[in-house]
Amino acid sequence: MSNRFCSLAVVAALAAWGGSGAAAGAEVVDRVVAMVGSQVVTLSDVRAVEAFGLTPASAKTDAAGDARRQWINRLLMLGEVERYSGPEPEKAAVDRRLAEIRAAFASPAAYAQALARTAMSDERLRGVVTDNLRIESYVDQRFSAAAQPTPDEVQRYYREHPGEFTVNGRLSAYDDVQRTAQQRASAERKRTLIADWLERLRRRGAVAAR
Repeated sequence: MSNRFCSLAVVAALAAWGGSGAAAGAEVVDRVVAMVGSQVVTLSDVRAVEAFGLTPASAKTDAAGDARRQWINRLLMLGEVERYSGPEPEKAAVDRRLAEIRAAFASPAAYAQALARTAMSDERLRGVVTDNLRIESYVDQRFSAAAQPTPDEVQRYYREHPGEFTVNGRLSAYDDVQRTAQQRASAERKRTLIADWLERLRRRGAVAAR
């Protein structure tokens, strides 16, 4: 299930992509900020990412990555999920994620204002969350096993990141933190694998950003 934020404003914005400018003094309701193949990324998409945190963790390949890049990554990942017919998540899992999103707002009114500001609706939000869970499941299945480090790689991670295992000025013994070092080494390797995969998808997916 792929959900696009479609509106008359988005259709009008497509003309701007081709180089025609908006009339002087006209209010920009929405505009195209990128294209991923034939898919449009709009300003509303980016605002929704910022307002609701609408990208799976695997789409955030670097700390400085902005919302536009995260949404582009999400679309690229979703294309792969749909290509391989990734399964639908359970309704309970979608409901939990939606509840977490709503709980992040100070009040129902603040949540409603965010929906209006981002051209979003409850139905569209559910669709995005559903696809995000599909992406997360696919990425875990594809990369978790490959990301498992060898014992030597775990020890190397421990040696190269002493600050992560130092408590009250003292470096913890390796045997005491081996499990934590293994988890963190695996997470770092998984991020690298996903970033490399996304870069290949970008080259193949004809991404154009403005």
